Amino acid sequence: MKNIEEIVTIKRNSLKTDRLDMSFGELMNMFEDKELFITPEYQRVFRWTDFQQTRFIESVLLGIPIPPIFVAEDDHGKWEVVDGLQRISTIFAFFGLLESLPEKNHTTLTPGELIKELEGLTVVTIPLKLKTTIKRSVCRIEIVRWDSIEDIRYELFNRLNTGASPLSDQEIRNAIFGSYDVDLNMVLREIAKNEEFQALISPSTTKKEQMFLEELALRFFAFKHFEGEFKTTVPQFLTEFMKSVSSGEYPFDLIEEKSYFLEITHLLNDKYGNSIFRPKGNFALHIFDSIAFALTKTYPTIVGNEKKIFSRIDALVSDKEYNGIGTSTFSNMRIRKRMDRALEVFSRA
Repeated sequence: MKNIEEIVTIKRNSLKTDRLDMSFGELMNMFEDKELFITPEYQRVFRWTDFQQTRFIESVLLGIPIPPIFVAEDDHGKWEVVDGLQRISTIFAFFGLLESLPEKNHTTLTPGELIKELEGLTVVTIPLKLKTTIKRSVCRIEIVRWDSIEDIRYELFNRLNTGASPLSDQEIRNAIFGSYDVDLNMVLREIAKNEEFQALISPSTTKKEQMFLEELALRFFAFKHFEGEFKTTVPQFLTEFMKSVSSGEYPFDLIEEKSYFLEITHLLNDKYGNSIFRPKGNFALHIFDSIAFALTKTYPTIVGNEKKIFSRIDALVSDKEYNGIGTSTFSNMRIRKRMDRALEVFSRA
């Protein structure tokens, strides 16, 4: 058995890195030449406000040091942005390069915190000297190369994501797993657009932007297929499940699973509306998770079992033992106990 030093050495040697200092002008040229790639999934989560974008451009103009941008290099030498999306997209948007996001492209600056006179300036109206200053400003680029055995992008994207607009776990999964063989991402996005599901969950605009609906759909599938012991955090559990499905490691019928999910959505929305998951006002994730775990294992077929399902749900939400599993219990233990109790309630004759 390898000791910890050997394990660390092996993992460390599998991660190849390099660094360069490059101007934003050079990065813009690489982007236009398709040598620097920002995936469509990443671009969808470019959500800095005009104020945040202006503040960054102001920092560049004033020469204030900025954090490095991390890219991953593929076998063809092309770079994919892993961290620094908001910063690099701010520059690209200001110069009109983000054609796939017309609503974000061609930024108009707001008053700066130190330079109020930036207000109203665009790439067309900003003085040439200042435009050149932005293009010639240098940024540190950290280059990560990974082999085909271990994809380090998720860990980098997750651990480095500490900017002013941190991404949700699901936004990170959406960005990372969008290019895998099995397009679970597509199914999650389609479900999130379903009007009945939106009515059932009633998420805020912020929750929608953070891909809360997509994550709920993922939670449903993950807990539906969950067996054994719960040994990790929920975010990591969801990530591992999505990766195993997306890579084809875990068999998953996209069409059949989506159909079953929407069938249950229709059933719950028609009977309860959004009150089923909001017994006290706030969204109760534990009820959603418990139904995903217990209902699906007890009633793999919905048609013909509607009354039984309603009876079991009503019994669950009023069950004293289930509701008595409080927050003082260790998180993983609490999840396991709730799942087990929910299955007991649903399995009653």
